[in-house]
Amino acid sequence: PDYSNSLELQMRSNIVDGYNLPPNSSFNSKSPAIADNGTVAVSLGIVGGDVNTVGLWLGGGGAGSPVWTDGGGAFISDCSLNDAGLAVFPLGFAIPDGLYFYDASNGSSGLLTNKPLGSSAWTGAEVNAAGQTAFRASFTGQHAWVSYDGETNPPFHALEVGLEPSSPYWYLYTPSFNDQRLIAGKASLAANHDADRIIVCDALGDCTVLAEDADADPSSPFSSFQNSVSLTDTGLVAFNAGLVSGGSGVFLTDGSAVTTIATTAMPEISSIDYFAPSANDHGLVVFRAVDGAGLMAIFVGDGQGLVKVATEHDLVPTDLGEGRIDQHDSSVVFGGAPDINDAGDVAFHATLTPADNNQVEWGTGLFIAYGSRIFADGFESGGAGGWSSTTP
Repeated sequence: PDYSNSLELQMRSNIVDGYNLPPNSSFNSKSPAIADNGTVAVSLGIVGGDVNTVGLWLGGGGAGSPVWTDGGGAFISDCSLNDAGLAVFPLGFAIPDGLYFYDASNGSSGLLTNKPLGSSAWTGAEVNAAGQTAFRASFTGQHAWVSYDGETNPPFHALEVGLEPSSPYWYLYTPSFNDQRLIAGKASLAANHDADRIIVCDALGDCTVLAEDADADPSSPFSSFQNSVSLTDTGLVAFNAGLVSGGSGVFLTDGSAVTTIATTAMPEISSIDYFAPSANDHGLVVFRAVDGAGLMAIFVGDGQGLVKVATEHDLVPTDLGEGRIDQHDSSVVFGGAPDINDAGDVAFHATLTPADNNQVEWGTGLFIAYGSRIFADGFESGGAGGWSSTTP
């Protein structure tokens, strides 16, 4: 996709004001989720300046608002969103702790589950098109990958790592989930705690090895894997890895072949950020990196080439007029991990300043970079929301 002139501001948070969001709200450390229909959601760590209130923001097309809040002092983790408008998100320090939901189709919300019995945390929750949800359940010193399908339909399946003595794995990291009820992620071997694999498991708990590091297989080109992966509905898995030869890269595998999306040996890339990549069914992968000029950037690649979605110092449309992705100092400008949908649209957020003065802070803007639309020239054409678009 060509992302030039494709950005649309969805929401902006700031201390003194906000756009589609109450002033003094915050989502700075949260990763957005974008559905295939272009709807985007993000968890809110603070709503309206009340440090005891968290929330969920939902919108698209340059509009949106907080659709759910909780004022009980809970902590909210990243959300997931499907095309039906079902969002799921873990809450800690809540009554009770567990996995919660918001359903945009009818405005209902509440506790989805706090099981399996004995679990105390629900990490990396993702919801698929069927409304099934997967997550990493944490127990005392143990973990399991679990998918949930409601209380009346055999509700759980789990890879009982640490709970099952015969398991070949002793530690599981944040999983990714798809419409086929497959779970993929990084797992450390019980026989050698330094040895890691990227695996994918079905609803029966049968797992396939997709990639191994050099501690698990001395012939592997990978020295290490970062902790999170992205699984598509077509079975592709994107992951970040260190290389035995030096440097690091972003890779995509279908289980039989590994495609190199980007490495630090390429002139366009000087380093790759420690945030999960996101892949779509067509093999497009979005990731955060520092470019060859030393600027923070978001890239999309497919193994044939790379395009930039956004770069530090870029001019962008905002509700306040032309702005810039910038900071008043050398601080990081992008927050959380970007997300990509099957249309190639990318959701991300970045810190903003006026175009001509980076010492003035405009807060943080949530953007969609449309890979599927044609945009008119000029910031004014889209009104306060940014660019205007023709029919995709």
